[in-house]
Amino acid sequence: MERRLSKLRGLTRVRCRIAFAVTLLASIAPSLAAQSYDALALDVTLGPSTGAGGRRYYYKSDDVAAEITLAVRPHSDRPSAWVAAITLGRRTPAEFGDLCAIDPSGSPGCAPAFPSFSHLGLLGGREWRASHAEVRAFAGPAYYFGGASGLGGQLHLDAAAGFTHLQFVAAVRGTWVDRFTGETLRAHSLEFGLRVQ
Repeated sequence: MERRLSKLRGLTRVRCRIAFAVTLLASIAPSLAAQSYDALALDVTLGPSTGAGGRRYYYKSDDVAAEITLAVRPHSDRPSAWVAAITLGRRTPAEFGDLCAIDPSGSPGCAPAFPSFSHLGLLGGREWRASHAEVRAFAGPAYYFGGASGLGGQLHLDAAAGFTHLQFVAAVRGTWVDRFTGETLRAHSLEFGLRVQ
């Protein structure tokens, strides 16, 4: 009974926080819409991810990817301009509890999960703006650590719409990692979040 009450209290707190955030957003939205663009944009996104590759069998897990992207657009007054960005992100399994997948090769024990990793990337690309909507395409090198360490690259495509300084973002990312162990991993993610600029 106590566990149920604590869960209900936790849900009530979360609902109150969501309601507060929505109310705050609704109150500042008109002033945001009337302002002009800035040269800096900060994205925070989260979404599902899939992985492939490697020298050995990895069982497919329900993974999640999260990313923070800080982009600089020197010519913020133009409808199309070159953009540079720094990205910091993490890809990790979203499942909880113990899970043992049998290795198809017949090796004893459980097959390992697809490796988790973090990354730090330096990307360059192009941004197109029309009214309160934007589309960006990036590519560049990245350093991977925190699990599967190595060097590789990122491809990044996103679209955003909303107010001048606060927008909703959808992003598609492709990642490849040449691990220092010699194997190559690939991952894709579809993420959603917010942009502040």
